[in-house]
Amino acid sequence: MANIKQQKKRIGTAQRQRLENLRYRSQVKTLFNKLQLAVDTGERTVAETTHKELVSLLDRATTRGSFHRNTTSRRKARASRILWQEAKTDTAAVRKAKKKTAPVARKPKVDKAETAKKPAAKKAPAKKAAPAAEAEVEAPVVTEEATPEAAAPEAAVEETAADETPAEEAPAEEKTDEA
Repeated sequence: MANIKQQKKRIGTAQRQRLENLRYRSQVKTLFNKLQLAVDTGERTVAETTHKELVSLLDRATTRGSFHRNTTSRRKARASRILWQEAKTDTAAVRKAKKKTAPVARKPKVDKAETAKKPAAKKAPAKKAAPAAEAEVEAPVVTEEATPEAAAPEAAVEETAADETPAEEAPAEEKTDEA
């Protein structure tokens, strides 16, 4: 770790720049993939708007110093070659491309600071909610006509309680008689 104040600042600046460059690279790759899929599926308007967005992003990245001007020039040429390709006529390739463009349900991004605090709070209610949900599912399964206890649940509880108490008291009395 640097012990000079200016070097500490420089480390922070370099880290910010690295993350910004990473964002540009990632966006460029994403737009290239989006452009290729639009061309493969034959969606001309989507392909043209994606190409325009890609060229704009490349120019912005060059201005900011993330990409060298020759790199930007090469990628723009590649993007224009992709744009002017013919749409794929092979049905298998079109199906594959459309499958890739289908929206994927993703979990929302959560900050690391929030995840450190929340798991304990999230787990406790989930465990309590699960048995209640199972009880609700099990209750309608029993039919009222099938068992006489279901018609009068209070009476059934009283009968079982009455049956258990004498059984418990009887062995206790027998033990006292033997001793």
